Amino acid sequence: MVQSLTADLLGDLLAPLAIEAAPASVAATPTTAILPLEEPPVGPADPLALAVLDGNSSSVQPVGSTSDWFNALCKKDSGVLYEDPFIQIGIKGEWRGPQGRVVIFLGNKHTVALTSVRAIVLPPSHLRMQLPPVPELIPPRAQVQCPLDVLSLHASREVPVLDFSYNNSAVTVGSKLRLPVVMSKFLQPAPISSADFVAIWRSLAGPPNKLQEVVRGVNPMLISEMTELFNMFHICVSPGLDPNPNNIVAATTFFSESGATLCLVRVETDPADRTQLRLTVASTDASTTFELKEYIKEQLVDISSITANPATLGFTGPAAALAGLL
Repeated sequence: MVQSLTADLLGDLLAPLAIEAAPASVAATPTTAILPLEEPPVGPADPLALAVLDGNSSSVQPVGSTSDWFNALCKKDSGVLYEDPFIQIGIKGEWRGPQGRVVIFLGNKHTVALTSVRAIVLPPSHLRMQLPPVPELIPPRAQVQCPLDVLSLHASREVPVLDFSYNNSAVTVGSKLRLPVVMSKFLQPAPISSADFVAIWRSLAGPPNKLQEVVRGVNPMLISEMTELFNMFHICVSPGLDPNPNNIVAATTFFSESGATLCLVRVETDPADRTQLRLTVASTDASTTFELKEYIKEQLVDISSITANPATLGFTGPAAALAGLL
């Protein structure tokens, strides 16, 4: 299918005429499609306009931070994954239980065709992924859409890699990009009552199904900010379930090929030092428990943080109403 798109299409994949211009049903896109771009209008420069390059470059670098783009896409389902002066790569994902579809957008910003285009997905063992062949040539100022099907086999924090390269008529450019197919994409918020939470929590007595860790190096944030972050990753916080206002209790369901696993989470913070907390995660599957605990840590803890000795931290223990139950 060929569509006529405006000049800022590749300038900002978050704009309505970019990713939102994809077919209404992502799942209905069986193969790649090449979409031509209109020539930019003559007039004042638009900061979102597609950059047209007539020269060649012997050293092609991204125009932004690939880490920042990746991290942003871990929290949302569409946006820019990579961009350099010649090409922009964007993605749009849809997720249902253990399955997902990620449409990869390859947009040629150049006035010359990009040749020898190559895109291969390197999946980790916990994901089954299928990407159809990508056209070896992307015409000038055109966009290719490539649907990537995903199936979660079991819990893991590893992410797939997109091994991508092209030739811009002067030099071959290549990059290995992390794809934001992260654990939270297979989580679904699970509202839960206090009685159900306590009953399940007590039935999961300890390791390996219930794991606890006291950590430091946490990015300081208010309970309201941590709640917003959890909800962003599809971990449903239940306000008031824990009577201690410095604690968070939450639940989520992880989906894989083998079924759904309910996961319970409790975070105890130290109001005197918000750079440390006690994190407990419980589920009926030991592997899911461990991977979710580590995944939550990665979202809360600075990369340079280390595990602390619980004896050195200022936690006062569970609130009296939950003492002996949690």
